[in-house]
Amino acid sequence: NRFLELKGSDLWSAICEGGTRRLPSPCRIKLAQSEVDRDCMLLILVGERDPATDMLQESHWEKFGIKSLKRGSVRNHQDFSQKTLIALVTSGLLLAFLGLAGYFLMRRRSWSPAGERL
Repeated sequence: NRFLELKGSDLWSAICEGGTRRLPSPCRIKLAQSEVDRDCMLLILVGERDPATDMLQESHWEKFGIKSLKRGSVRNHQDFSQKTLIALVTSGLLLAFLGLAGYFLMRRRSWSPAGERL
């Protein structure tokens, strides 16, 4: 939050107005804290499918206090909770139970009066 207050508008100007690549209007950026690595901040270009890291030279990034810049996916920085794991295991067990019940119901011989001996 502190970074956003101090350097947010300058960073927006550098990326949206002063970059080597022209970004579609309106240009919006978001900063988010990584859930996996607390020392990592995510710079997200809203609406940009294939963001390039060569928008600014390295000297520009250092001016903002950014030590290194890597291109990656936001999914790599999300912490999937224990609830998600529990839901996946529960649904897997339920699916296995239904499959087993279906198998035994298919193997069962159906009763018919024609098959009975008197």
